[in-house]
Amino acid sequence: MAKRRQAISAVSRQKNSLHWIDKLRPLIKIRKVAYLATWLLVLTGVSLAYEELQKIDVLPIEKVEIEGEFEYLMPEDLKRYALPKVQGGFFSVQLGVIREALLELPWVEDVSIHRQWPQTLRIRVMEKRPVAFWGDKGYVSSKGELFEPEVIDKELAFPLLVGMDGQHSVMLRELGRMQLLIAELNMNVVKIKQDARRSWVLVLSSGFELRLGRNDVHERLQRFVDVYSQHLKKQENNIKHIDMRYTNGFAVAFKDQVTRSRGA
Repeated sequence: MAKRRQAISAVSRQKNSLHWIDKLRPLIKIRKVAYLATWLLVLTGVSLAYEELQKIDVLPIEKVEIEGEFEYLMPEDLKRYALPKVQGGFFSVQLGVIREALLELPWVEDVSIHRQWPQTLRIRVMEKRPVAFWGDKGYVSSKGELFEPEVIDKELAFPLLVGMDGQHSVMLRELGRMQLLIAELNMNVVKIKQDARRSWVLVLSSGFELRLGRNDVHERLQRFVDVYSQHLKKQENNIKHIDMRYTNGFAVAFKDQVTRSRGA
């Protein structure tokens, strides 16, 4: 009998619990609906606020500042070029459009743009650094990039690279390597040329031409360095060109005659 009463009591408690759950269900549903409604109102408000901020007349850009270290570019010219692209307000202005427009300028390496509250754009421009001429058409930058501005300043003290289209970056690397090889002679490469047969010719600051050919170019240049101080330095003002394309020697053309030295 005791066990039966306990079983009846447990069933009764279970029914009471289910009864309370049934009573709470409407309240839970109401709370869920209220929660969802609140979030819908918040999202709607945010959306409306975003649309309002995107309007052109909301906080229009009133000031554009150009920043950077310039040797060839003028901040005023950059600003004048950028201003027509500055359309919209503080939040709606298209920074990517402005950046892409400035990157089209031949002297511009990179651009970063930041908003400054409440109505200012700060545009930082990185200028390309030329290190060599590419023929008579343009410059090669320190990153090996060819660029062709409208005006080429021939008075700049850059070495001249002359070669086939698309070889500017390769020739710039070779220029650096060859310059290191001749550094001990206190000379500079003022011109480096590679023809269609990929034969290399240098013009050095001493005024003469150095012919290296297509093969073993660096070995031939090193051989020139090894023999120059001992055999040719005293006559450098009279040298027209030196031909290092011989297996065991070299040929020298003087301004008044031609001699050949072998076994050097």
